Amino acid sequence: MANQASADYTALSAGVKDGSVVHITTKTTIDSAVIGTAEIADAAITDAKIGNISANHIITGSIDASKVTVAKLDAGNITTGTLSTDRLNVGKLSALSANLGDVTTGSLKGVDIVANSFSTPNGSFTTDANGNVVASNLTIRGVTNLVYNAALLGNSGTYPNTKVPGWNLFTKGYYSNATLHDGVPSIGFNSSTGSGTWVTFAQSKLYPLNGLHGQPYSASVWFVDDGSEAAMKYQFTLAFFDANGNRLASGYAGNTWNGNPTSQGWAYKTINNIISPSTAVYVAIQYWAYNGTGHALFSSPMLTQTAQSTGYQPDTGNVVSAGEIDGSVINGSTINGTTFNAGDIISSTYNTSRFYPTTITPAGLVATTGFNSMDGLRTEMSAGSFVTKYRAVHSSSNQYEAYDGVFSGDELALNSGFTNGIDMGFQQSVSGNQLTGQVVLSPLNGIHLWGSTQSIHFSGLQMNGTGITMNSYGNILADQGSTWWRVVDFSGKEIANFGTDVAGSNAIEFNRELDIGNFHINTGHTFTSWDKGAIHFAKGGGGAADIYAGAVNYTSLVKSSLLSVKRDVQKADTAYWAQLVNSIDLATYQYKTDDNTSHLRLSSIVDDVNVTKQWQLPDVFISRDENGRLNGVDDSVLLNATLATVQEQQKQIDQLNGHNMELEARLNKLEAKLNG
Repeated sequence: MANQASADYTALSAGVKDGSVVHITTKTTIDSAVIGTAEIADAAITDAKIGNISANHIITGSIDASKVTVAKLDAGNITTGTLSTDRLNVGKLSALSANLGDVTTGSLKGVDIVANSFSTPNGSFTTDANGNVVASNLTIRGVTNLVYNAALLGNSGTYPNTKVPGWNLFTKGYYSNATLHDGVPSIGFNSSTGSGTWVTFAQSKLYPLNGLHGQPYSASVWFVDDGSEAAMKYQFTLAFFDANGNRLASGYAGNTWNGNPTSQGWAYKTINNIISPSTAVYVAIQYWAYNGTGHALFSSPMLTQTAQSTGYQPDTGNVVSAGEIDGSVINGSTINGTTFNAGDIISSTYNTSRFYPTTITPAGLVATTGFNSMDGLRTEMSAGSFVTKYRAVHSSSNQYEAYDGVFSGDELALNSGFTNGIDMGFQQSVSGNQLTGQVVLSPLNGIHLWGSTQSIHFSGLQMNGTGITMNSYGNILADQGSTWWRVVDFSGKEIANFGTDVAGSNAIEFNRELDIGNFHINTGHTFTSWDKGAIHFAKGGGGAADIYAGAVNYTSLVKSSLLSVKRDVQKADTAYWAQLVNSIDLATYQYKTDDNTSHLRLSSIVDDVNVTKQWQLPDVFISRDENGRLNGVDDSVLLNATLATVQEQQKQIDQLNGHNMELEARLNKLEAKLNG
């Protein structure tokens, strides 16, 4: 380099006399000189300071960028080469360009991306100022924990026999809220398995695969050993099961490790990429212990349909928090949320509670609501209950017509009544003093009717008013065109017929023996006193009732003549009664209904034909009915009058006998004198 510089100097200084050209060799020293404007043809400046250098004069060679600190760089002058993106620190994309154009590769990583619309090769979606996502098809995917109640919530019972919903703790497992992992309770083993014995002490609820075979499943869990024999082993198992809940012999995988005699910290255990067999119906996880005595706990289990295990999250799945998600299709296995509303708020002046057509609440209530110009209707379905509600929107008073139907598993109740004031919020119950009628159908208590309007109507084969109605009191009411209500046996034979016609032409018929207390009436024309006691015919107000009959056959005729039941008792004038008996006109006759085989009849005659009686019968012997009409001869009076006649005649006979005896005595005396 120095030789070349010397040669250049010789050429440049030829003919110069003023010292403007100085020959600087390798042995020349410049201590503190200032070189103003100069041209250095080809030099190596090792440790010099150059106050101002124009880059326009740098025409060849290379500059090591690591040796240069650039305060400002005009990117417009970078015309070639490559800038590594990891060397850029950009606060805003606008700092790079007013329009990025298309970013076709790589990824954008940042805190916030602000945009109105997003487009991909597979479609697009937009967001509005309120945060609503609008897409023709929206799929929300996330990793769902398939372990039911992985957080071990809702436990019951007392240690060590606590129960956890969705888990089988068998006889060795127990629930612990004292040993937590990140706030999640655990399931522990604090016992002995016995020598060489595997013991299952916990199993999660079987999760149905729904025919999803050949898919990868993975699982993870946190484990802590509180001190176990070194010979012990613990196993975390991902297992598949058949339709009967039996574990498949070749359908499981386990992660196994040894026990530790000293307490250890939490350890993370995983099982990855286990493919579901074609015969699998369910999947679950299990906790096992083997060969000894120990104390260890498992917490925060995670089971996913993925090829790689993931960190714990509750089995509610991923949660999407947003005001609205608008789309025609939402694809996913589980949607967990607060309240689901179908459609828009019902447009009705009566919808003061702002109901949707259908609503599902977090408590599991499914409700459908509708309004029209006449009424409001609502149906509610929840665990073990199905309720329908009707509410009228018009009323002439403060009482509005209302109906509730309640199906609660063991009964169906239909209630009619009213609400106090209009009830478009369906808050009032049709019960208590607001209940006017009720029908309850129950397998426990049968059919219960309450209220004056409640009844059971049997219309028969025709809807023409020929049936009968049973009201809430159990009374049977015939329709206007009804003729009979019958009781028939299995073979069709009529047992009893109750005439129900309005005209009263159809009788009440019993075709079997009728038993009324001790009084039996059978089909053999017999009235029977079952206990062999007397049969009494009495009047409702007291006393004996009159009996009308044809020929009466009897073995004894008894007339009640007890002095204790009589008053105004006087000795009868037998001559008077004998005179009355002797005044009776007797007649022979036949009844108009008699035929030519009937015998000749003899008795007195009650003349109910002639005004001037042609047949003499004192009135005392005539019987009249309750209306005073002539009824016949009172044989009881006539019989006793005949007895009086007999007594009177006996008196006359006795007198004649006495007279005869007197005459006979006188005759005897006369004969004696004559003979003597």
